[in-house]
Amino acid sequence: MFKVNIWDNALGDDVIYNIARCKSNAQGNILALDTASVELSEAHTLTLPIESLCPLRPSFVVIPEKKSPTEADVFCKLADARFYIPTEDDANGRLFNDSLRFVTACGGKSYKLLFLGATDEEEEGSWMTVYDKRLISYTAWDSGEPNGGRKRNCLVLSKYSDRWGDVECDQELCFACGRTNVDFLQLRGLCQDDEHQTRFLLDGYINGKPFFRGYYTMLIFHSGEKEWLLQDTAANVTVAVLLLGRETGFPIGRHTWRMAADLCGNNAGASVVLGLSTCTTQEFMCTDGSCVHRSVRCNLRDDCTDGSDEENCTIVHFGDSYHNHRPPPGPSIGAPLEITPDVELIRFSKIDDINLAFNMEIEVALLWTDNNVRYKNIKKQEGWNKLSSFEVEKVWTPDVEFLNVNNGELLRLKSGVFVRRLGEADPPLFTDVKMDTMYQAQAGQLVQRQQYYGSFNCHFGLFNYPFDTQSCSILIKLASADTQVVVLRNGSVFYSGLRNLPKYSIQNIAFHLGTRSDYAVMEVTFDLERRWSLLVLTIFMPTFLLLGIGYGTLYIQLKAFQVRAIMTLTTLLVLYTLFNQVSAALPDTAYIKMIDMWFFFCIFLIFSVIVVHITVERLEPGEARPAKTLRVSPLNERCPEGSWLSRIKRITATQVLGVSRTIVFPLIVSVFALVYWLAIFIF
Repeated sequence: MFKVNIWDNALGDDVIYNIARCKSNAQGNILALDTASVELSEAHTLTLPIESLCPLRPSFVVIPEKKSPTEADVFCKLADARFYIPTEDDANGRLFNDSLRFVTACGGKSYKLLFLGATDEEEEGSWMTVYDKRLISYTAWDSGEPNGGRKRNCLVLSKYSDRWGDVECDQELCFACGRTNVDFLQLRGLCQDDEHQTRFLLDGYINGKPFFRGYYTMLIFHSGEKEWLLQDTAANVTVAVLLLGRETGFPIGRHTWRMAADLCGNNAGASVVLGLSTCTTQEFMCTDGSCVHRSVRCNLRDDCTDGSDEENCTIVHFGDSYHNHRPPPGPSIGAPLEITPDVELIRFSKIDDINLAFNMEIEVALLWTDNNVRYKNIKKQEGWNKLSSFEVEKVWTPDVEFLNVNNGELLRLKSGVFVRRLGEADPPLFTDVKMDTMYQAQAGQLVQRQQYYGSFNCHFGLFNYPFDTQSCSILIKLASADTQVVVLRNGSVFYSGLRNLPKYSIQNIAFHLGTRSDYAVMEVTFDLERRWSLLVLTIFMPTFLLLGIGYGTLYIQLKAFQVRAIMTLTTLLVLYTLFNQVSAALPDTAYIKMIDMWFFFCIFLIFSVIVVHITVERLEPGEARPAKTLRVSPLNERCPEGSWLSRIKRITATQVLGVSRTIVFPLIVSVFALVYWLAIFIF
């Protein structure tokens, strides 16, 4: 017994810290053996400084298994230790004495017994520790050592004395691990009430093997016959047994143990996965016992050396009573499930004026909260949280239908279900051997993304062609159930393709949520504004030029009737051919379009020019005649000089052509053009 103190009040953390590390000699106010009167019987006393009660002697454990220096360093790290090398004579002597019990297993016929944790691989003669690359200040070289030069870069302890030598690093020898006394190993997979009950330290030897001592009553040790035992020393009961199938090996990492007693709801004989490692609750335990951060679990890359961080990477955790044939419950009792639609119009591949349809790629994303599931290891990036095909089949997903598909021409290009992280993870459990990061249902949102390519109907209104704007839509129906079970809420739509297509410009993209036959429907609307600049160049400019040619024939000499006739007839035929070409590029309609009115007018105007030419051919040319010469006819006898009929009789071809080309035709063209363009911009 060293010291006994009793207080009548709770001590502060700083007081306890200083007492535990022998930094202060705190005395109890109820009892303190330093000052109390104590009767001694067959005992003697020794007064020591308080610091001597907490000696900092290096602690180590010899590992009687042959490994290379690299493997030895890895093992010591897994056991919360360091590849050991003595730093003083006392530690070196104790290491030699402890290792003598393993001469048979480690020494063999060679003089080499243990690897020491130092090397001069980086610089010849500059010996540094393996774990932190610090120069060693203490050496215990044997006579004539070191003598290996550049070929021998590792330290070895002789089995004949506590002297050192240098050897090649490609050998395998036993080694020692020095405890850091900072961290500890934790045993996960049982049901301890306190985290301290899961803590173990690599300690002394049982049955020729190091054992792991728990902070309280648990002990993990080798049975001597290919088994490791987990024992409750207080009840003297073996709790679990690990059969490795070989003499070598340690229980560090995740292993399947066989229960030897009923514990934590596990019956004797049951198989239970337990994990022993230095990993904290913020880390993931690899199968071999090494640790990586939880954030790299299931990130599509092997961060564990054995790749175990990418095993069993399911995202959705289903309850025992989960059903995928019915929608999950809504946000409150009796309320329908709310699904948020996000629609992306990817690209228009074809806009068919003839068949009144358009072809396009579209992605429909449906988002909902499934309160019947939880999530594991979900990342901030939604693309990393894709459900496997097995999970997609097991989870409930909504069905959609497109109501205005053209002749059933719809192809689903790809489909996937993802999880979008919305909240924070649950606090990690110190007993969880799987060490997955768990999220509640409200912390994640399921996202079903489906990409389609299809042909959709659109009711084209071509009255104003080519200055028309078409209003088209895509009708998306939520076909899983009626609005008493599932509804659409707070949708969105955006277009990621080119705004200016070869023939149209995409304008006014919007959406509307409604119902049809008690089913929720989303209507995505947009305008196709025709790009008319090229059509003006290919339709109106030629017709204007043809009208000019027809009008120009009014200026040809009266005697060249054949030239005037050929030119106007050719112009009329060209106009009709152009009219047929334009009409063939448009669907048949029962109503007259503005473009039809334009061509009708042009054809009628050329026809009128032809009529004028025929009329002029039948009239007098209009040259000067003698004043005394009168042509008498019965009509003149009936029509007195100066009457309107006599004036018509005297109209000449020159007068008809003059009036037609200077007044009539320009006036007709101007009035029609004004009326046409007003009608285009008004209607």
